[in-house]
Amino acid sequence: MDEDIPELVDVAGVAPEVVEPTESVGETTNVAETSDKIVPATILTGYLGAGKTTLLNYILTANHGKRIAVIMNEFGDSQGIDQSLTSSHNGATVEEWLDLKNGCMCCTIKDKGLKAIESLMARKGKFDYILLETTGLADPGQVASMLWTNEELGSEIRLDGVVTMVDAKHIIRQMGEHREDGMNDAQRQVAFADRVVVNKTDLATREQVLEIDEMISKINGAAQILHTQYGRVAIEDVLGIGAYANVDPEIRQKSYVHTIDTSIGTVMLSAPGRLRWSLVDEWIQELLWDGRVPGNEPNGEMQVMRLKARLAVAGFVPVGSDQHYERATIVVQGVCEMYDAFVVPEATGLTADVPYKLVLIGRNLPEQLLQKSWALLIEHSLIK
Repeated sequence: MDEDIPELVDVAGVAPEVVEPTESVGETTNVAETSDKIVPATILTGYLGAGKTTLLNYILTANHGKRIAVIMNEFGDSQGIDQSLTSSHNGATVEEWLDLKNGCMCCTIKDKGLKAIESLMARKGKFDYILLETTGLADPGQVASMLWTNEELGSEIRLDGVVTMVDAKHIIRQMGEHREDGMNDAQRQVAFADRVVVNKTDLATREQVLEIDEMISKINGAAQILHTQYGRVAIEDVLGIGAYANVDPEIRQKSYVHTIDTSIGTVMLSAPGRLRWSLVDEWIQELLWDGRVPGNEPNGEMQVMRLKARLAVAGFVPVGSDQHYERATIVVQGVCEMYDAFVVPEATGLTADVPYKLVLIGRNLPEQLLQKSWALLIEHSLIK
């Protein structure tokens, strides 16, 4: 079945034994070498039945040689897992980390995940990746914001990306469902995604798969789309994708799809050269914090969900740092009203032959006003 529950190590009421992966499953990592590293965290979202549990089953049981800490929610089809992972102490629910045969670990969450992640960091050095599964109706933007706003966690983990799994048989109907308050859950999950995995393509016609791709691209032209069956996804496609450390230079052109809310979309703003960061920073703050197109009055309808940018700037000072860069290539990543910017190292090869741009994904984005406001910013901030 697509949503089979992973087979876990039998704890039999006692503390689980730590089982290290054998040499045959791949190269292991020295604990001392990883204990001080910042751990990448991937958010996995999607409706129940999309195939998330099938993917988790593979991660938690296969001999892939990677040490992954998986945090699973306690809803829907994962309830059987919860019963084997959680215990009650003095009436309070306690998260319990379970070590698996293939070197991975997993637990369930009773809150929004902070407690589970905080307890996980006490075991830092025993894992190289974090995979946080959300509930079928969860807002991935709120989960991503949670990781950013927690100061203690911010120095130990970094958001690696949001992966959304969709069911090819049902996603057209799910994304077409009308909600009086605007964007529905399926549309929101696609909008926040850095990578969308279209699962169960064997249950859809070729024409339906093409329509799904168009619907996804209309909402989020910056997300990479993968097709699969039976939840068979390479781990490299969901972990270590570096979506928050880079901006894909290819943004798909928007096309009209009549089955979804046409107010949801992607806007790309090009940058012709090096800009004064202080002015760009003010522009982003006005857009995200004040909820308006810079230089215009707020209309109360615009909703920016994701911001991605790769820019050449002058006078860049990272937040919380005393270091000053006269000239730098930076990446800016934003979720709702929060954003961060950091320098792209020269060694990555991303500093040459890749177009500079800023991408917005959201609802009721006034493209003409945004283009006009951005052009005015370019006029004042471009270093000639």
